[in-house]
Amino acid sequence: MQQPQIHVPQLSKFNKILIGVYVVAFILNSLMVQGGGINLLNLFGLSLAGVKNLAVFQVVTYPLIDRGLMQVIFNSLILWFIGSELEQRWGTKFYAKFLAVAVVAGAACYLLLASTVGIGGILNGMTGVNLALFVAYAIIYSERTLLFMLIFPMKAKYFCMLLAAIEIYMGMFSANGNAAWAHLASMLFGFLFLKMKSLQARGVTLSALKEEHHRNKMRQKLKIVKDEEEAPKTPKKPDPNNPKYWQ
Repeated sequence: MQQPQIHVPQLSKFNKILIGVYVVAFILNSLMVQGGGINLLNLFGLSLAGVKNLAVFQVVTYPLIDRGLMQVIFNSLILWFIGSELEQRWGTKFYAKFLAVAVVAGAACYLLLASTVGIGGILNGMTGVNLALFVAYAIIYSERTLLFMLIFPMKAKYFCMLLAAIEIYMGMFSANGNAAWAHLASMLFGFLFLKMKSLQARGVTLSALKEEHHRNKMRQKLKIVKDEEEAPKTPKKPDPNNPKYWQ
């Protein structure tokens, strides 16, 4: 296995703004809560009750507010190391679209589960967005070696699979499993977004895919039918001087 690669890209412009807002929001919220003021988590974090009360902006603001210092530090470093390299590769516009897909997909999944399963709570933080970034990183740099828990080296593609497995476990057995399923939705739709853009770049449209699928199904239904003259019930011995196409 390759040695773990320590690559620190330059902090990109968009991520610089994103991390700045993320950190300032955390510090401001900590000061307000400490002083007995409003908890911004209840205002900007995503909840079914909030959306029902017309706080629809929570769908896009929930990643920018977080609970703990370690989460803020860890998520900011991922945005820097992983996100900045992807932004430099894709460009800011495409990178912002990818983040938007991950954010909205996670929010939609969380609200769906909260309204059907009934487990409430508040969704917040950059975890889902960062997991989607790991999916993109694993697709583009699948053979790069990363350190799981800063100790165990593994290739990026396996690292991403392990993160997904952890989220599935959390979704099944955690008390707040809705957040884990929301994170998985961000990962899934991030992958689908990249897949769709890849097909579009190759000139493959949805209608062309449907047509190809239909052709494949028709091929499977086709049968070779031989008439009596070509396939008699009593087989004849092959004539070496006059071979048939099936001999």
